[in-house]
Amino acid sequence: MSTYPRSNQSGNETRKPVILMVDDDPNNLSVVRDSLMECEYTLLAAEDGESAVERAVYAQPDLILLDIMMPGIDGFETCHRLKLQETTKDIPVIFMTALAETEHKVKGLAGGAVDYITKPFQREELLARIAIHLHIRELTNRLQEANETLELRVAERTADLAVANRELEEEIAGRQKAQEALEALNNSLEERIATSVAELRQKDDLLMHQNRLAAMGELLTSIAHQWRQPLNNIAAYIQAMQFLHKSGELTAEEMDKDISEVMDILKYMSQTIDDFRKFYRKDQELREFDVRSVAERCIGLTGPALKSGNIQVTVQGDRDIRATGYPNEYAQCLVNILYNAMDILLERSVSAPLIELHIQRQENHSVLSVKDNGGGIAPEIIPHIFDPYFTTKGPASGTGIGLYMARTLIERNMGGKLTVQNTDVGAEFRIEL
Repeated sequence: MSTYPRSNQSGNETRKPVILMVDDDPNNLSVVRDSLMECEYTLLAAEDGESAVERAVYAQPDLILLDIMMPGIDGFETCHRLKLQETTKDIPVIFMTALAETEHKVKGLAGGAVDYITKPFQREELLARIAIHLHIRELTNRLQEANETLELRVAERTADLAVANRELEEEIAGRQKAQEALEALNNSLEERIATSVAELRQKDDLLMHQNRLAAMGELLTSIAHQWRQPLNNIAAYIQAMQFLHKSGELTAEEMDKDISEVMDILKYMSQTIDDFRKFYRKDQELREFDVRSVAERCIGLTGPALKSGNIQVTVQGDRDIRATGYPNEYAQCLVNILYNAMDILLERSVSAPLIELHIQRQENHSVLSVKDNGGGIAPEIIPHIFDPYFTTKGPASGTGIGLYMARTLIERNMGGKLTVQNTDVGAEFRIEL
């Protein structure tokens, strides 16, 4: 098992892992030093507990090998003091002692040590234990860095949303002033009609912008939720490796497999940010796109929210169905429909909730249907389902513009058709383009 050198502060070079050896017997220090001499480690030494704490604070080693029976403060108290200090509490400590009784091992591990080696030790065992704890330390540092990066990106996205909201408020205020000025100049019916048409167009644009911001907020929440589980999985892998190692059940093959899976999770988290950026890139012109690819991208973005509600999503139908339009606006429409279905399934606590997507071609049109088993829509509501500001969720849970903007995107912007009907078990939305 090998260790992974960590980057120094400049990020251009690597440094050897630093190990602090603590033992009041110079002979013992010499034996440990000889055992580690061939390894790529920087070795430091201390002969009592108090100097060990001082050296740990100053040198910030990656691992501490600590004897228990020493003059002054013993190893248990030394470990306790290390764990009380913010700068040294996370440094892994391995006890190395002749005390082999179970009660001493339990006391050492309860005091914050990660491992316990009895003297006389086997060189191969010592090297293996040191290597795995250094590697766990490295994985922990990477996990912390990933978490800090996530928090930074969420903060940046939140700041962007705040700026966009302020710009929207300024835009609304400016449009209101422009509207007042136009009303003062309208002296004929023709001018008033033109102003009304322009006002409606402006309203649609603002609603579309508002809907995009709302959808962006939901997807950011979804991404935060989506990253939480992978981060938990990484932590679980690390804890499992530590547990299996202590029990002697961790093989090199199993460790390599766990490390590979952790790296796959990190790559997946990075891909999530790329997908989010592509989703909100505005289409400049009509173009041909693959309907199934767009549908699968939308499921990928909304997947964490759907999975958290135990909602199963299936995609069926032909793979080579293509349509002409704005693929990102098409995707935003589909995301609105998926979230609407999810809300109904969760609100009604449906057993075995299911959303089915079916893609087909009918005559010269592509047809994407989205079906759920949420019990359907009340007949008196269906005629108003696409009206602006119409919602059955209440003002705290919905704006009532998601489905209105979905129909606007499909029918006004792309010349398609968006309809809804009830099935035997729920509702079915159809996008024809």
